[in-house]
Amino acid sequence: MDAALNPRRDPPRQPGVADSKRYRVMRTLDRFLVHALLRVRVIGPERWPDAPYCLVPNHHSAWDPLLLLAICPAVPRITFFGPRERDFSRGLSNRVMGFFGGVIPIHPDKTSLLSAVRAVRRVFEAKGVLAIFPEGRNGFAETQLQPFEEGAVAFAASAGVPILPVAFSGTTFVWIGKRVTVHFGAPIDTRSATDEAGRDRLTAEVRAAIQAMLPTTEPPPDEDGPLRGFMTDVFHSKEETARRVAALGR
Repeated sequence: MDAALNPRRDPPRQPGVADSKRYRVMRTLDRFLVHALLRVRVIGPERWPDAPYCLVPNHHSAWDPLLLLAICPAVPRITFFGPRERDFSRGLSNRVMGFFGGVIPIHPDKTSLLSAVRAVRRVFEAKGVLAIFPEGRNGFAETQLQPFEEGAVAFAASAGVPILPVAFSGTTFVWIGKRVTVHFGAPIDTRSATDEAGRDRLTAEVRAAIQAMLPTTEPPPDEDGPLRGFMTDVFHSKEETARRVAALGR
């Protein structure tokens, strides 16, 4: 599991897994926002397995979870594992998700490993869908993946639920009318990953499945559109924006 989870500290807030009125309001607003501002291409929605299962996407920006909520079915609802934050009020997306629920927030100094496992187990026992971004934080190369953390594969394998790999393309920079793609791969069985070697093989399989769905060339650096700066960073904390600017110069 993620080494940042302290085995002796406080539990994360228990996520809501029911299809609540608050969740439906949030999802309706999210769907309107996403489809009004972006041109979304969805590949492979017929590959969604029966719940419970674990969504494992790559990660470019705070638009990624909003896209998942906008295109996946309302029932069963998606519960997100993370983000890992000391201050969950940083960034508009964190505050919105925290208010409407459906998040297992992870505090690096307080969250215990045991309580995080229990929160994840609760989602699967309720036949829900858990979404974990295995890279842990945003990556800014559209063609590449960052190193994976252990949590996604370990949680899914422990529960014996399938992993649904997901690839986002075009979400590093966003503007009005931007075409973005959400590509769902074939579900991956996790039941044979019963030891460390099995989990390592499963991690490699999931990583290869996501990589195969990513574009093979980076978009041109001067690619631009209406309100690019505002829309790209509207949901990000100042720290996350600064990290991208340091990496890409823009």
